Amino acid sequence: MARIADGVGDIASDFKFAARMLRKDPVFTLVAVLCLAFGIGANAAIFSVVDAVLLRPLPYHEPGQLVRLFETTPSRDPKWLGSVSWPNYQDWSTQLPSLEGVAAYEFQGRNLMTPEGAERVNVVAATANLFQLLGTPPKLGPGFAPGDDQPGAAPVVVIGEGLWQRRFGADPGLVGRTLTLDGQPHTVVGILPTAVGFPAGARMEVFIPFVPSADRVDNRGSHFLSVLGRLRPGVPPQTLAAELKEVARRIEEEHPAQQAGRSATAVSLAETVTGNVRPTLLLLQGAVLLVLLIACANVANLLLARTSTRQQEIAVRFALGASRGHIVRQLLVESLLLSLLGALLGVLLGAWGVSAMGNLVRASFPLTGDLPLNGRVLGFLLLISVGSALTFGLTPALQATRTPLSASLAEPGAKQSPSRAHHYFRGALVVTEVALALVLLVGAGLLLRGFVKLLGTEPGLEPRHVLTAHLPITPNQYPREEVVERLFQPILEKARTLPGVESAALISLLPIQTAWTSGDYAVEGELPAEPGKTLFAEFRTTSPDLFKSLGIPLLAGRDFTEDDGRGAEQVIIVNQALARRHFAGSEAVGRRLLVGGQPVEIIGVVGDVRQAGLDQQPLPEVHLPYNHPRSTLWYFQAVTLVLKTHSAPAGVAATLRGAVRAVDSEQPLYNIMTMEEIIQQSVAGRRLSLTLLGAFALIALVLATAGLYGVISYLVSQRTQEIGIRMALGAPPGRVVRLVMDQGMKMAGLGIGVGLVAAFGLSRYMESLLYGVSGTDPLTFGVFALLLGGVALLATWLPARRASRVDPIIAIQKR
Repeated sequence: MARIADGVGDIASDFKFAARMLRKDPVFTLVAVLCLAFGIGANAAIFSVVDAVLLRPLPYHEPGQLVRLFETTPSRDPKWLGSVSWPNYQDWSTQLPSLEGVAAYEFQGRNLMTPEGAERVNVVAATANLFQLLGTPPKLGPGFAPGDDQPGAAPVVVIGEGLWQRRFGADPGLVGRTLTLDGQPHTVVGILPTAVGFPAGARMEVFIPFVPSADRVDNRGSHFLSVLGRLRPGVPPQTLAAELKEVARRIEEEHPAQQAGRSATAVSLAETVTGNVRPTLLLLQGAVLLVLLIACANVANLLLARTSTRQQEIAVRFALGASRGHIVRQLLVESLLLSLLGALLGVLLGAWGVSAMGNLVRASFPLTGDLPLNGRVLGFLLLISVGSALTFGLTPALQATRTPLSASLAEPGAKQSPSRAHHYFRGALVVTEVALALVLLVGAGLLLRGFVKLLGTEPGLEPRHVLTAHLPITPNQYPREEVVERLFQPILEKARTLPGVESAALISLLPIQTAWTSGDYAVEGELPAEPGKTLFAEFRTTSPDLFKSLGIPLLAGRDFTEDDGRGAEQVIIVNQALARRHFAGSEAVGRRLLVGGQPVEIIGVVGDVRQAGLDQQPLPEVHLPYNHPRSTLWYFQAVTLVLKTHSAPAGVAATLRGAVRAVDSEQPLYNIMTMEEIIQQSVAGRRLSLTLLGAFALIALVLATAGLYGVISYLVSQRTQEIGIRMALGAPPGRVVRLVMDQGMKMAGLGIGVGLVAAFGLSRYMESLLYGVSGTDPLTFGVFALLLGGVALLATWLPARRASRVDPIIAIQKR
């Protein structure tokens, strides 16, 4: 115990001594702490996001056993993961012994009546066993009971804690009372805690039992469900995968018309939540670690310069009997104290960064909780702080204690010439900084070029002066056969008369915002498609003036009129992608497709729009008139109003709400956005990644430049006498400048060469994150290599110019 106490006392003494030494050199301490704070703070911010998205377990009981089940089409698109039909779900729930249970759910929307009026809420309609399968009982109330999802059962609802607090003041008496959804009363049977919301990261607030409609019960061609399963303990995922394929094979044999070419697969629930964002987050985490390494290299260079001025002090301590290990430990304690001070400031910077980018992160990544700097994040910061101290402190400490005692004490006050190893190590640090900075610059440059190309992509429509708003469809109040005449047409008539409105229309699904809602079709006169090779296209229901309102060009034929949907003959408009697929070199207008087995005539061809986003190619598309009886099959739970305005559309939103209330006072509008906002929202994730990586690259550039400048300045100070002698012997200032710059540019050039090789390796990892740009784009590599070379040139020229102005007499007299 006495030995332990002595050891603790020694370390405490080392910390006190280190604090005194750092106070004696405040400029060095401030610069070193700031370098480390930027590196550690960036790591704190990004690791908070990585922890919340990738590392934090999903908030369910034994989440590793939860899997999502998908239908697949291996022959058509091996990567496609599709939704599931109700009959297939029923078969899976009884024929997969590897699973403890299977639940199904669908995302819907409902109008919730509150004292303040109707509010549109997002709804999860799920089989009654969902919460049991997740292992997440409600905070209050019993939750769903067996049989709640059977036809004829009394309507019940579970609401999320957020809605309970926001709309109902966290009233515990709400359980057992009724809420009105789409005009139908539902008994509240539970309050679900926010911490265990479902789906993970989506924070849905209303849950109702799923009861399939009559047209879906036996329809294997209607794929709309998401399916969740829980593996039995000890059952590997491979066993489930084999069972799924076998069940899918049997279903395909029994129902070839609907299931030909289809199979099934299982993916862990965690992978479905985080799989798409994992590469981006790992890239950002790698970037901030590179920034920290550059910061450590800078501090190591500062320590090397500082220890060269402490050689007399260290020699005296050796002479008084201190061991090398003791002095190395004391120098490492100084490094650790610097790192901890940097970590304290870094935590503040990281907390500020997390707060500043919180909303952007929530919009871009599937967060399963908040973004606090929790214990795991702080533990990570402590680990990298200690690691940083060892990284930048160990080698300077060893080199400082390697100087011969006699040399250090020979001439008190004289400068000792650093060893060749000392120079090589400092040069290696600069080369490393320059190389890592170039890696980050190239990565940010590739993202920037891809982002610029993405923003320059033609969406196929004109977004300026376009206002959009979602209008829900309430089947209880507006049956589908009546919704057009009773709701859509009156609202469109009033919207067209609003001040500042040039045209108004509606569409079932808005471009950019929604896609992959496909239906099958055939071309009249062509042989039927082979099983598993059915033709699919995006189906939309569209009112007259929709293409005019969105600025989608009409390439051939005509637009819809109000009379098109009332005749016996059904007509459609197709996009250029579909026309190219089937009618290349011939006129598509007048040709016929078979939709639902019925012939429909093409009356127009419109330009392609990017339905699934700017980074996705246009899909074949079929537009049906919004007022034809068959078009109601393609109405989902809402339509989108589209208004073309004469000027900025923001001021029209309030008058549009008034127009809707004039038709139905209880009809809400939601997701009111301009088309430009929708396009910007679709690229928000890429913008966040670019902004962060660009900021890290800028910090790296500044740190690397400072490191190069510091080393060259140090070398100039070490060679002052030599430079003075050269100039006294007639060397012109230009030669001195070249001499100094030659040293700096050799280090910078080697760093740029190493950085180009490393960036080439990184670019292959980044290719999946880029749009329209090769990961080895020579322009990006060349531009940023030249940029870094130019900055390095400036960083070496400044001390070189100062060296060329040295007075030879004064320089020779310096010792």
